[in-house]
This record gives sequence, structure tokens and C-alpha cells, in this order.
Amino acid sequence: MANLDTFLKLAVIKVQGEQSDVVDETIITEYPFKLKVNGNDLCTLNCTPENLKELVVGYLTSCGMSGTRQDIQNIEIDEKKYTAKIQLAEYAPSPKKEPLEKPIVVKIQTIYEIMKKNIAPTELFTETGGFHQVAIYDGGKEVVTIMDVARHNAVDKVIGYCILNDIDTRNKILVVSGRISSDMLQKAEKAGIPIVASKSAPTSLSIEKADQAGITLVGFIRGERMNVYTHPNRIDLGDELFRLITKKKRINYLRKYFQYLR
Repeated sequence: MANLDTFLKLAVIKVQGEQSDVVDETIITEYPFKLKVNGNDLCTLNCTPENLKELVVGYLTSCGMSGTRQDIQNIEIDEKKYTAKIQLAEYAPSPKKEPLEKPIVVKIQTIYEIMKKNIAPTELFTETGGFHQVAIYDGGKEVVTIMDVARHNAVDKVIGYCILNDIDTRNKILVVSGRISSDMLQKAEKAGIPIVASKSAPTSLSIEKADQAGITLVGFIRGERMNVYTHPNRIDLGDELFRLITKKKRINYLRKYFQYLR
């Protein structure tokens, strides 16, 4: 690979109907990024060559190998050899975090607005159509948005960004542009993120894991529509939902998530 640019130009044959032409097309880059931890090969991540330090930190957190900046003694990234050498502390005690004063509750309109921002087409996406965009929000305020050719990498990158910048993720929202699989849900769990929101669908296993982990999982956010799959108590759904569910004799569903109804 000649460089570490986010995208490059390649000649392609573009066909429209029965007409064709040779044009320069913008292609998003992907390259193998090897991780070595304490001198041992760990894995190779195929990624977009941006925010590599954040990717390393987020990936190690997702794997349960670290949880704080103090766990990582050193990260040395060699862009010419496409490698990262990481030195982890063997016995780095993770600091205890005090309980949050207030549990996070988000209004419906806030969910709609942040998803609209996250899926808004950027110039690069319009040109390439080849990457996923993932963000962390504090209520309606954007904390960080990062892209990658792989949605798993993009999740690791935003988590890594928060860890490197000492941002508490226990009251934040993870916003993704693609399908929610169980392994992506697990990344949110490792980072302590309480709400995961996507414009696409979750899998059955991701719903199961979200329920077990106490994570509010929201999918199919399109326009002013969405599905809340688990722990709806973090979404301000209004009194009308309570009346509707009670009328349909689904009070047990509410009791599962809203403790004051027990």
C-alpha cells in the first residue's frame, strides 16, 4: 500500500444503462493493522487508517484486556509497517467509579435528532458510499463522531476516544449507522454505555444480551419512527404508552423495566 490516506482515486468503468465510460472513482481505503501486546501477536484489524490509537484502546477495552488509560503503559504505532506495539500493565487496578447521581433519561425527539445528524450524508460518504459512521452523544450533544470501513472498528474508535480523553461513558448514547449484532452490543457493555441506538435492525442475540446487560436498545430509527427493544425506562415515552400497554394487559412488560410499578 502506497500511503495511509483515508481514500484514493482509482480508474473504473462506470456503466449507466447501455452507456459506459472510464472515470476516476473515490475509493475508501482499507488496510491490515497488526496489534502486538507485550511482545505477542494479538490480531490483525482491517481498518480505515484514521484514529488508530483510539482503535487500539477501544479494541483492548472490548476484549476485556484494559479498561482505563492507566492499564496501557505505551502504544507505539508504525504506519510504515502497519503495526501497533502495546505494552499493558500486568496488574493495573481499575479505579472504582462512584454511582451516577441521576440515571440517564432521553426524550424521543432527542433520539430522532441525533440519528438524523449521524446519518446525514457527508461529502466523503456521498463519493465512496463505503464506510460506517459511529458517534457518542451526551443527551443531544455530540461528543465524538468517527468513521471506518468496518462498523466494529468505528465503535472501538469512539470508545477509545472517550477513554483517552477521560470521558465517562456511563451516561452516554452510542449511535451507529448499521445493524446491531451481539458482538457490537458487547462492546457497549464493556464500555458501560447504557443506550445503543441504530437506524438499522438488531439481531435476536443482541436483544437478549442488551436485556441481560441492562442496556436500552433502540433500532429502526427512521424519520420519527423507532423500535425500543429493551429497558425502555431510559426513553421518555410519555403517559400515553402506559395507558395503551395497560389497556392491552401488558402491565407485566412494564413491570419488567419500570421498578416503581412493582
